[in-house]
Amino acid sequence: MARNQGRHRIARRTKIATALLGLSIAVGGLVVSTTTGDSDKASADEVDKSQFVDIAKVQPNVDKPQQGRNASTGSFTVDCGKNENGHFNPDNFIAQPGIRNGAQHLHDYVGNLSTNADSNNNSLLGAGTTCRNGDESAYFWPVVRIDTEEEGEQQQNGQNQQGDKQNQGGRGQQRQGDRNSGGGGQPQGDRDQNGDRNRQQNQGDDRQGRDQNKQNQNKQNQNNQNQNQNNDNQGNQNNNQDQAELDAPNADNELAGNDGEIQRPAVVDITFKGNAQEKVKEMPKFLRILYGDAKVTTNGPANARESWTCTGFEDRVIKQYPICPEGSDVKRVHTFPSCLDGNNIDSENHRDHIKYPDENGECANGLTAVPELTISLTYKIPREIQVNGQYKVDSFPEEDHNPFSDHDDFANVMSNQIMDRLVDCVNEGRKCRE
Repeated sequence: MARNQGRHRIARRTKIATALLGLSIAVGGLVVSTTTGDSDKASADEVDKSQFVDIAKVQPNVDKPQQGRNASTGSFTVDCGKNENGHFNPDNFIAQPGIRNGAQHLHDYVGNLSTNADSNNNSLLGAGTTCRNGDESAYFWPVVRIDTEEEGEQQQNGQNQQGDKQNQGGRGQQRQGDRNSGGGGQPQGDRDQNGDRNRQQNQGDDRQGRDQNKQNQNKQNQNNQNQNQNNDNQGNQNNNQDQAELDAPNADNELAGNDGEIQRPAVVDITFKGNAQEKVKEMPKFLRILYGDAKVTTNGPANARESWTCTGFEDRVIKQYPICPEGSDVKRVHTFPSCLDGNNIDSENHRDHIKYPDENGECANGLTAVPELTISLTYKIPREIQVNGQYKVDSFPEEDHNPFSDHDDFANVMSNQIMDRLVDCVNEGRKCRE
């Protein structure tokens, strides 16, 4: 399986945690930072095993609605490849249009060849595609990575701590030796005179040190004021930039906090299905649809979806990372909403124009059923990596690779001819592949 190779830089939070740890040791203490919400976990770089669940211990929880007499029961599968051409970027032209690295994590793309932060209806049309049937739609989701370097970093940190303790012990022995040698055989009078001279010298040194500290403190305060002024000026400049650009990925497509080896899906399945109660209508061209919520920690769970499962266990999905049995592979299943408000292609929050059917598969009054898109992604991740909690989905920094932040994006750029074939196939109950 082809993968993105290269040396992976240490995450920004790892560098900060290491620096704090070194400082705490230098002053004789030990500071341990904790993962938000769990005081028993060590620093954020330590694997959070609670995010990984044995899928075999999960009860089936996928309920499919019973199909009515007018159900559209067919399926239409599009072969768009597995991103063999390495189309990655940290953009999202739907949610953050025009902002480079607006997503702050890498997306895997198939379909339209031109998709980036600046994409619009005109640029997408005629840009070419990876789809065999000529579908120029944009399909994109956050990459999955394997990251085993943190364990090595923690071992190195432990070795550094041990070395610091040994150095401290050596310095203590040296001080004890100095005390012992200083008192040997010297007359009491000489010691008293020397002590007086030393006290006077020390008092002078103390006064000089205090004066120097005051000068240094004044300089530091001035520097802090200058730095704060610079920060304020920089903040004002950033606020005046409507399309600010954030740090871009490096040559290995790595971003701070989203490092590790990118895993190309072994299987990418893009399938459109019908509605359990009615025939579907054509999707309008340039329709935008979001799946899940990339900022679930900030926004709450209302739009987040359970996405994770294993092959052979698709009757259960979870919001954690699955640990699959031998012979079973990690799988993400993204089923998009499919009840459209008229012919609107988007809405202010990118959600109000299209909703999910109810538990019976029916669209609410005033909404029209359109083909239901499901993107399934299968990964051959070694079971040892799963058990050790060493794979993760790219995310916004504040999500810290929360599996419940998994999401997917779609923009319809199919030709009218392809859309007509799709709708006919689904409504007629056929299974089509292109």
